Amino acid sequence: MARPEIVIENQVFRFITPETLDSDYIVSEIGAVRSGSLLIKQLRDPPYTILIDVPNSSITIHGSTKEVLARMAVSELLLGLGLPDSGLKTEIGPVTSSCSMPSSVDIDRAADVLLSAKIEQKLDAIKIADTRHEVEVLVFRNGRTVILDAISHRIAQRAAEYWIKRFERLRLFN
Repeated sequence: MARPEIVIENQVFRFITPETLDSDYIVSEIGAVRSGSLLIKQLRDPPYTILIDVPNSSITIHGSTKEVLARMAVSELLLGLGLPDSGLKTEIGPVTSSCSMPSSVDIDRAADVLLSAKIEQKLDAIKIADTRHEVEVLVFRNGRTVILDAISHRIAQRAAEYWIKRFERLRLFN
């Protein structure tokens, strides 16, 4: 069996700045939008969503796949506000990745056979609570697979390989 090609779709990065952030200034300078206690700034290029938690001086980047690119977006934001980008603390969050099964999947039978799986009607997929790898796996009829909340690319790779082998053994492919 060839290893499935895992594509990282998103990883969450949070940066904590030693500088105090001023929400009114951020809204007026960069056009961030208030949403509760957060400020949200949507970028087009690169297509990132930036969440700014002013009371905690943290900036979370959604949409990046690499820490260095997320850090560059935060640096650009801070420098644009006249704040230094030094002294940032980085927290790395979960990975969302995807791959394809070798062929289409009989999800109705899979939901019957796998105790950890349930059918998600709205998605026309099964959701598997994978406690072995501590992830959730969505498997669509066409074999497209999304792995949610992995702590690393390597864990997503292992989960994909495990479920492909398991589906083969149980003859869940069409």
